[in-house]
Amino acid sequence: MIIEGGTGNGFKARVTDANQLVVYSESLEAVSHSSQFYGRAYTWTASADINATDSILWLRNDSASENLIIDTIAVSSDAAGSWFVYCPANVTPDGNTITGVNMNRGSNLLATATCKSDNTTAVLANYIYYGHNAAAETAIVQLRGALVLGYLDCVAIDITTEPTLAQCSILGWYHPIQ
Repeated sequence: MIIEGGTGNGFKARVTDANQLVVYSESLEAVSHSSQFYGRAYTWTASADINATDSILWLRNDSASENLIIDTIAVSSDAAGSWFVYCPANVTPDGNTITGVNMNRGSNLLATATCKSDNTTAVLANYIYYGHNAAAETAIVQLRGALVLGYLDCVAIDITTEPTLAQCSILGWYHPIQ
């Protein structure tokens, strides 16, 4: 038996002799979907010698029409110590500019965000995650899209033990505000 689509577009579906519709599906993580179909997934990465009071990464969503959804944060340091992820109020940042890298290498879309490394202007507030790592160990924080940055919302990562070399990456994607 053949079922014809009701919209007049000519699509048809085959039904088995047992009246079952055979369906195939593809499941993607939201960040993969955003990257593959819209070219709107990015990473921001820093590797620097920072002071213990500075943010290794400070990221702000500058899009008024899209939320920046944070998927994963990775933190590493050459010194054992603790670190934290927090959501400071929007400030004028200082430090070194970090450009988001589009994960869809065929896309030329730029991230609508401001990102700084070695930022000193963020005021500690709204802690969302504390962590600890051994020297040269990378800690991964899987937020799986739970952290949503609206227009001018920020996230930052501070390392409390002063390292010679700290590294941090943030993976996120954009989704239209509904």
